[in-house]
Amino acid sequence: MSIISAKKTSFIIFLFIAVCCFAQNYNIDYYGIVSTEIDSNMSKMTSDLYYTQLSEISNFNVSDKRESSVITSEPEFSSFSLSNLSFYTVINKDKNSDRWITTFHVVDARNGEEHTKTKQYDSFYKILMESKNELKETIKQLIENDKNATAIVSSQTFDSSSPKTQESSLFSTESLAGTWSGEDSIQKIVILRGGRGFVIFKNGASMNITIELDNSNSSNIIITQKGRANASFFPELPRNLALNAALSAPPIQWILHADGDNNLSGTKITLIQDGNSYKSGEIQVSWQKID
Repeated sequence: MSIISAKKTSFIIFLFIAVCCFAQNYNIDYYGIVSTEIDSNMSKMTSDLYYTQLSEISNFNVSDKRESSVITSEPEFSSFSLSNLSFYTVINKDKNSDRWITTFHVVDARNGEEHTKTKQYDSFYKILMESKNELKETIKQLIENDKNATAIVSSQTFDSSSPKTQESSLFSTESLAGTWSGEDSIQKIVILRGGRGFVIFKNGASMNITIELDNSNSSNIIITQKGRANASFFPELPRNLALNAALSAPPIQWILHADGDNNLSGTKITLIQDGNSYKSGEIQVSWQKID
């Protein structure tokens, strides 16, 4: 073997070792596909296909988090891990044509980020025919927040001609994204870019929330419980009262304002004890950003 050939061989081996050693590995929780417009057999087949393709990608460590092969609603954000990325896909039929619209979601709950990318297909068959490499590249774009993917950074838009634009931008849902703490009964609050998030209570309960800015007062941040009430959402109440309250309780709501870069303070509108019963009341709260 010539010296030049030996050097080329050594260089190729070096590159191979470098790729193997330094390629980024991703831990991904797979939640399946969400659709109400395809039958159960097609839904299961597509969901299984995506899982198989993801599992075959060398630097993707995929955990199957599907509760069912047929899913008709998006997964609860409170179920997402703070240590892994979460991936799911929403598939809908275009109302104005025969095309199918697929929206890929990658959620990084730890950093409070959600990224999406939407593709259109002329037929459902073409969704099934998409190659593993194309799926890999789509997800990598989302993970790395590539410019070709669309990041959900805020659920609010502001009129650039408004005199309050500069003040309002300080309180965007993007700037709130991250992990928060602050209430005795709450372990942590995770706010995602895009105005969604979840609360994890110290008693183990979890609550999905929405985050928005008050249209009448842009300095107010309104955080609202999403979904049905749970007795564990009222740890300040005796258990028997909490169980009864959960049957008809209105959504818990926080009305907060920024108190510095990493602090929120304001009131929590919830149920409080009233003798042997309960009533709606306000509690003063303060949150601190921890990550």
